[in-house]
Amino acid sequence: NDSYWTTDANGKLTTSTESGNWNVKYDPSTATLTLSGATIQGGTNTGSVPYGAGIYAQCSIGQSVTLTIELIGTNTITGFYGIFLNAEIDASSYGTNATLTITGENNGSLGVSGSDHGIYVKSGTGNASLNIKDVAVTSSTTGNSVAGVYVMSGAKATNSPNISLSVDGGTGSSDGIRFYVGSSQATGATTSLTITDHAIVDARNGGIKASDSSMSDLSDQIKVSSGDGTNGGIVFDGTEGTVYGKVELQEDLKIGEGESLTIGNGASLNTGSYEVIVNGGTLDGVDKITGTVKYA
Repeated sequence: NDSYWTTDANGKLTTSTESGNWNVKYDPSTATLTLSGATIQGGTNTGSVPYGAGIYAQCSIGQSVTLTIELIGTNTITGFYGIFLNAEIDASSYGTNATLTITGENNGSLGVSGSDHGIYVKSGTGNASLNIKDVAVTSSTTGNSVAGVYVMSGAKATNSPNISLSVDGGTGSSDGIRFYVGSSQATGATTSLTITDHAIVDARNGGIKASDSSMSDLSDQIKVSSGDGTNGGIVFDGTEGTVYGKVELQEDLKIGEGESLTIGNGASLNTGSYEVIVNGGTLDGVDKITGTVKYA
């Protein structure tokens, strides 16, 4: 049966009912956690399950772990990890794939932060993936970690694991995005960032990087694409932004001092009813913009 809870301002949960004023609902038949204006505070004990996570999901031996989080309204999750999806139980017990999907209504949003990683997805022998669809997700780190979003394949994934982040509509903003290959023997591992349906991925604070267990830099192997190539989005990494596919601007977008927006060869930007204002800077790809460009 579904389970219900209410949350208070301090992030504590109290058992509730369907007819009660619930903020959190879990449907075990679909592994779906619904957050409706919820505030969840994880713990500080990082030595055992749930490792101080605000939301924690773990596999069974030899099985994958999958969790869908549906958002209604504004939601906040904090902890040592904000969200931790784990397909590795210990050094000798592990599962396969780890898949986290965050979706919801048009006004759904999630602010997640951890004193380590904000969102942490770790596979066992298989693939690790984070999918954001039609919602706004901001993931930050409040400690010494360099990644608001950390997606990794486990030490037992030694063949060709895929490590991926997909943003389909909505926005994803993070204090850095890290793809990590947990085994140096996984020479066939692939890393990918896919943006579709006019999505925006912002990792200016921390950048987008990949590495393996021997700390080899694999950043040049990150595949960034717009899915089917027909309607992509914008990725900000460091001080640069790149348009992938055909994009229609949904809201105000400001390129700050020292930053740039490049519309790649063959790409286009449709600003809709918005006006592009160039104030003292330069704009590459102006011929590929559908809309009004004003030089202030």
